[in-house]
Amino acid sequence: MKERQAALFACYKDGTLLLDARDYHKPSRFYLSTRDSFPWEQFLEKMLCAWQLGDYSDVPPQFRPCKRIPQFVLDGFPAEPLESKLKILATLRTQGFFPALPAKK
Repeated sequence: MKERQAALFACYKDGTLLLDARDYHKPSRFYLSTRDSFPWEQFLEKMLCAWQLGDYSDVPPQFRPCKRIPQFVLDGFPAEPLESKLKILATLRTQGFFPALPAKK
């Protein structure tokens, strides 16, 4: 139960996240469950910047748009509370804007 510096490597249907550590502590790759704390607000802020710029080089594959996200969504996204942002993200995924999430192996 300690804070780690990590990058998102994969996201799964059940909400589990696989992270790559960037803090040189072991384990170097680890899972977070839906009960664990993840900085979604910071993560989504960075994703929004990447989506607006069209630069997906640092974006995990599960969050790379398959088609252009409507401008009105991008414009309104920052003003929404976190719960709404996560629902918007899920809705965009079901509408084919992002690839489907794999099941955890």
